[in-house]
Amino acid sequence: MIQNNRVLVIKFSPIKALSSSMLRTLAVVKGLLTKGYTVDMLTLQTSATHVINEQEYDFLKEVHLVYANPNRAYNAIVSGAKSGVKQKVVGLLRRLFHAFSFYDYTGSIAKKVKLSLLPSSEYEYVIAVSDPKTTHIAARNLIQQGLQYNKLIQYWGDPMFGDITLKSIYPGFVYKMLERRMLGMADKIVYTSPFTLEEAQRLYPNYRERMSYTPTAYLEEKNFPPHGGRYTVGYYGDYPARVRNIMPLYEACEEMQDKLNLNIVGNTDFELAETDTIKIYPRGNISAFEVRTDLLVCILNKSGTQIPGKLYHYAAYNKPVLVIEDGERADDMHKFIQSFGRYYTCRNKKEEIIQRITEIMNHNETWTPCDQMSPNRVTERILEGL
Repeated sequence: MIQNNRVLVIKFSPIKALSSSMLRTLAVVKGLLTKGYTVDMLTLQTSATHVINEQEYDFLKEVHLVYANPNRAYNAIVSGAKSGVKQKVVGLLRRLFHAFSFYDYTGSIAKKVKLSLLPSSEYEYVIAVSDPKTTHIAARNLIQQGLQYNKLIQYWGDPMFGDITLKSIYPGFVYKMLERRMLGMADKIVYTSPFTLEEAQRLYPNYRERMSYTPTAYLEEKNFPPHGGRYTVGYYGDYPARVRNIMPLYEACEEMQDKLNLNIVGNTDFELAETDTIKIYPRGNISAFEVRTDLLVCILNKSGTQIPGKLYHYAAYNKPVLVIEDGERADDMHKFIQSFGRYYTCRNKKEEIIQRITEIMNHNETWTPCDQMSPNRVTERILEGL
């Protein structure tokens, strides 16, 4: 039994990447430090494809950061594709790669990661955080090399089988087989959605007793002063057409153009037209946009069991949050979201969105952080029972 109070967190996406998955990982790291653990974190350097999180976090000075060796060939290709024909060729190659590969570019890094990179080979807990799923491959590789631990915790965002963002040509049963193999390594499996937990327990009954759910932790509380300008609605996140339907929000705010502005910041696969009151940005400094926002919007996915991470992160803000419900599990998700007593909700229909935004504007309520999603509470739930 190892008793060194040391935890290894493995996350095979760049620590400087601006993503909900990384933010929830850092929140758990923060919770571990608060509880007195020594934390080592195995992660990646950023590449040219990542949106960078410019914010610095003081608690990371207490973390021993270890960077796995990069996929130099991949980095060289994407960093050289700045514009024109080469950019289009690289885009095509990336689409082909994702179609014919089980994992993203981090797969080769995970298979080659060396135990000698780590400052220790013994840990009380190893916490492997996906996405990407290659995090779990890296953990298996390190264990095969002699990594010692008391408990291995897998902390899942999107599932592998049933992930609506997958672009591969391979049939679902192959992903189910790969996922089952990954889950078999873990002593505890934690999901960020109760609906994903429910589906995983149905699909993999042999592991159901190891599985649990916790809401995602927010990283830090945010209290914004009133910005004093025209009322502004903000949607900050990706919105690919097959994953999220942003059109009802767009049309609702277009109809309300005499009352408000709408800012949309995120990647997508189709074009939205700007208007005098609706501004579209592929990327930007989200913190700067948030300061000038009166109402934050989270749109649920069109299908699947996952809940966008921003819903949880927004629980730390003093601004109102409108959750636009969608998908075949909309009724169940409505009950779940309402249980927090934190969010405004409506269905993804233009008329309902207009009605709800009007109510929110008239109500003008301020909010306090939701304790259920604090780093300490969520970290306690992840370690519970071990």
